[in-house]
Amino acid sequence: MSHPSSDLPAASQPPYIANDPHETSGVQAGFQLPRWIWHSMFAFYAIFFIAVAAATGRDTATVMMLVISLLYMLMFFGTAGLLHKQKGREHDSPLDRAGGLLETWTGPMDARTVAAQILAVPAGFAFLGIVVFLARASAGF
Repeated sequence: MSHPSSDLPAASQPPYIANDPHETSGVQAGFQLPRWIWHSMFAFYAIFFIAVAAATGRDTATVMMLVISLLYMLMFFGTAGLLHKQKGREHDSPLDRAGGLLETWTGPMDARTVAAQILAVPAGFAFLGIVVFLARASAGF
């Protein structure tokens, strides 16, 4: 049985549309997150590790697990930092502009919404670390 041919013209590729309206000469927009979000994320994880280390870091095995976890965190932030340095100077985040919106695949998001989504888990970890520390302190070190 032969396959019927279509009388419709072949579909053409859509025109290239940059993810950043200010993009020129193939320069990419980068991470598009303000520095304060990255600094806040790092600070929340630092609070978590300091609190958990203060609460539980009494024996060699616990310290080893904390160091391994800390190294994973440093790998995460270090990889992002290295990628950023490899790229060079990038456009500022659209969230740094007054009333700026970050374009996402689900639609534009303002700075508060982006911060809430990105910082919810790190803030939860910081809270958990503080709770573990307070529980350990109330039980006596």
